[in-house]
Parts: sequence; C-alpha cells; structure tokens
Amino acid sequence: MDMIEVAQRRQQEEIEHALAARPMQATGRTHCANAECGEPIVQVRQQMGAQLCIDCQRAVERGAQSCARGAV
Repeated sequence: MDMIEVAQRRQQEEIEHALAARPMQATGRTHCANAECGEPIVQVRQQMGAQLCIDCQRAVERGAQSCARGAV
C-alpha cells in the first residue's frame, strides 16, 4: 500500500467517523413546503429532512447555480 492509498483510507475513515457522529436530522415534511406546489415528498427524502419535493429542490438549485455563475 503506497502513501496515496494510506491517505485515501485515512480520509475515508475520517468521513465515516464524522457522519456517524452527527446528530440525526428530524424527519422532513410529507408534502412540499412550496405553497404553490404541495406535492408529496418520497419517504427517503423525508428521512433526509427534505422540505421540498424533488422538482422544487432542483429549481432552487438551478437558480442558485445561475446566480453563482452570474456573479463570476
């Protein structure tokens, strides 16, 4: 095992340790928080603490990306 592999393994262990130590998030919403939407949120996303349905979340992220690109 070379130095790079050792460093990668150590980094992965640190990530796993940090993830295990973080507090569990509260359950997310069952339906989208966007008042104009209200679509159901799938259970996996609820468990991750999602507040928006996947379509609304994508729209938010696309908007943030376009703003970031515009600022450059």
